[in-house]
Amino acid sequence: MFALTACSNSKTSGNQTKKESSSISSKKEEKPSVSSSKVPLDSKTPDSKTATAESMNNSTSSSQADPKKSQTAKISSTPLSGYSTDQMEYARVTEAILKYYNYTYQPVSISVVKNGVNHQVFPFSGSVVVPQDTVTLTFSSDNTMAGTMIVTYSSNHNGSINFYKDPNHYQDERYLKDPDWVKEESQKLLNSMKTLEIPTSYDNEASQIISKIDIK
Repeated sequence: MFALTACSNSKTSGNQTKKESSSISSKKEEKPSVSSSKVPLDSKTPDSKTATAESMNNSTSSSQADPKKSQTAKISSTPLSGYSTDQMEYARVTEAILKYYNYTYQPVSISVVKNGVNHQVFPFSGSVVVPQDTVTLTFSSDNTMAGTMIVTYSSNHNGSINFYKDPNHYQDERYLKDPDWVKEESQKLLNSMKTLEIPTSYDNEASQIISKIDIK
């Protein structure tokens, strides 16, 4: 009886072991389902945050253009585009001086003479000199002496000039005969120099006269 019982228990135990083994094997064979919408870990496709960041970086890079290129774009878009820097300066100075003296005409002719350092205030013996490089502008409303203005200026390289108004003519005989008088009068004129800001707000007017500038 004891032997039969033991044998029966052994079979029962063996059957139980096979069932458990079969259950475990079945569980191992079951694989979790993978959603088709999930991106593999080794995928190089950027997520939405990365794509957004790259888009913002590209936008920022394109908006922060090279300053020199931006400056060139600004210059090319002005009414004075196509002309040299010197021509722009002369046209703007002419318009600023016209406004300073409350003249409303536009010149029919403009001439420019570049003077070197130590340019004489008066072209006569005894005259004092201007130590800086200067420019003499002559412009006229009707090409008559009465309608002509002559100014000599030096740039301060900060958007402003120092200038004085030259005489239209030299009729006094002392210009030729009295160097001491010439020195005194020329110093007075040099001391009367005025500082004038040269804005770009008159560029529309300047564009109407810039083609008339004759550089000697």
